Amino acid sequence: MKTLTILFITFFSIINVFGQKLELKKASPFTAVKWENEEPIVKFNEEWYQFEKLDHLSKKELLDFCKKEYGKKWQKRFSEDLVEVLKGLNFIPNKQVNLELSESGITKPYVGVFTFENRQRCLLYNETENESKPVKKILQKISKEQALSDLKQFQEVLDTKSSYAQISPYNYVSAIEELAVSISKKESEISINELTNEISKIMSEIGDRHSSIKNESFDRKSHKSYNLKLPFGITILDEKVIAVKQKSNDYAYYSKKFPFVKSINDIHIETLIDKYNYRDKKAPIASQLNRGADAIQNYGALLFKNNIECPEKIEVVFTNGEDDKKETFELTENKKGYTSSLSVENFNSIMQVNRGGELNNLSKVLNSDIGYIKIPMMFHYDKVDGLKQFFENSFQEFSNTKALIIDIRNNPGGRREILQTFADYIVQPQQSPWVANVAYLRSDQVISTDESSMSSRYLYNYNSEKLSDSDKIVIDAFNKTFKTEKVFDNLKFSSPFYMVLRAGKTSYTKPVYILVNERSFSAATVFTTAFKGLPNVKIVGVTTDGSSGNSKIMHLKYSTIRVKVSTMLSFQRNGKTLDGNGTEPDIYIPIDSTQIFTGKDTQLKKLIDIINE
Repeated sequence: MKTLTILFITFFSIINVFGQKLELKKASPFTAVKWENEEPIVKFNEEWYQFEKLDHLSKKELLDFCKKEYGKKWQKRFSEDLVEVLKGLNFIPNKQVNLELSESGITKPYVGVFTFENRQRCLLYNETENESKPVKKILQKISKEQALSDLKQFQEVLDTKSSYAQISPYNYVSAIEELAVSISKKESEISINELTNEISKIMSEIGDRHSSIKNESFDRKSHKSYNLKLPFGITILDEKVIAVKQKSNDYAYYSKKFPFVKSINDIHIETLIDKYNYRDKKAPIASQLNRGADAIQNYGALLFKNNIECPEKIEVVFTNGEDDKKETFELTENKKGYTSSLSVENFNSIMQVNRGGELNNLSKVLNSDIGYIKIPMMFHYDKVDGLKQFFENSFQEFSNTKALIIDIRNNPGGRREILQTFADYIVQPQQSPWVANVAYLRSDQVISTDESSMSSRYLYNYNSEKLSDSDKIVIDAFNKTFKTEKVFDNLKFSSPFYMVLRAGKTSYTKPVYILVNERSFSAATVFTTAFKGLPNVKIVGVTTDGSSGNSKIMHLKYSTIRVKVSTMLSFQRNGKTLDGNGTEPDIYIPIDSTQIFTGKDTQLKKLIDIINE
């Protein structure tokens, strides 16, 4: 009788939630999830099943997303934060959801219900399992044979997955062979950290700005010298490395008489930036210099990534261009480096939006008649309530201003939805449709349809239903003069995908200035290049740190080193790749000494003066 009552209650609960959108952030249709060979086994109605599908999303789609988005925590996120995973895939489920589960090779449909209680049971199951498992010893070394096998796998990734490896003049095959010979000559096992760093050097030469090589088990906090830093700050002024010190809330030259850093431990500063900070070797020059300065400040980490033991003391040579001065320093774990006011403000803006949904600080009127919108990050609309409406309201409020400044300095990237919203107002009817971006997907097969990884970036195949006849007429005209700067094997890539922007119902007809710097990255630099060339738009500031890669993540078998590579070539309207080139400004306004030392935004002030003139 008790069982029958439970069944009735469950039945009517399902009827009541049918069609209702899920409002809970923490919920699950399962009561537990365990793993067998990285395959999810879910507990549903007190029975264990192999998971196959949730609504229209296959197991592969869900797991691939989790691995890409959450790294080594991907299994935890699938089992404990399934709602967040689904929203990341632009899917908001109903409380009731269709499932496909299998047992003994037979797949059957089921109806699940998202509840907070189910999610809590998943959480409890994970905690209980973790407590009962012995502490896993973190792998520090692997055998020579295992390292060579991982090197072979790494080369296969570059051969078959990497887009930029196909257009790079760098001979990565020869470099991998040389590393293999070096490993073969070693007498003992290979440190995974050392192997990670050597593979990273090869990857950096290819010029893929979205790539990364990472030993996810490395504990940097407990490493003896990794966290050692310079006891003063360094930054870039007029493309030269200067040393600075904190002075109250401002900065000053560490030595006004000898302002420039010439060398550290007899290694020239240019060598440290170009060779030792190999991660940013192929970045545009402004980005390479600034990111290199950051890397040198974290001197212990910089040497670690080059497999060099870090000393406790260093000798620094300062110079004024004619005379030098030597000084010996002890490295420190305290943060005494340089942090720009822009980066602090941008970080605070991101936190305000993400944590409190505070949007009002992103928009204002300057000098009574200049509109100003700050985009600190290319946010996902689904994760920031009201953001799209806020931007649309801002354009309406600025309709009578004489100019608009869009500030995306230090914007690290994200999604492209904001770009689409701004296009409605920035693209004028006479320029609509506007071909903004062309991309090719690494593929050994002919692709004549849309691909989800590309369409999520608003990139569509020429045959796509998303492109109208007028779009295709414009694309045809564009292709008559468009030519990629880099030559590549068409048999290894898809046909082109196009991002086409269109004017909306109401356009902002006054001049638009997009303010950028060397920290405008990924989707932020796509935003910049998308509007460059429009007669009503000027790009202002410093060349962006261009990158757009459609990254994929894989792990090497024995070392479990994480390899992330771009699978897409992304081209600007001028035929140049975003990676390695960035987008150049129409009006060059670099940071000056006043902005470095006082934090006053002289770049913005200079732009306002230009608008007023």
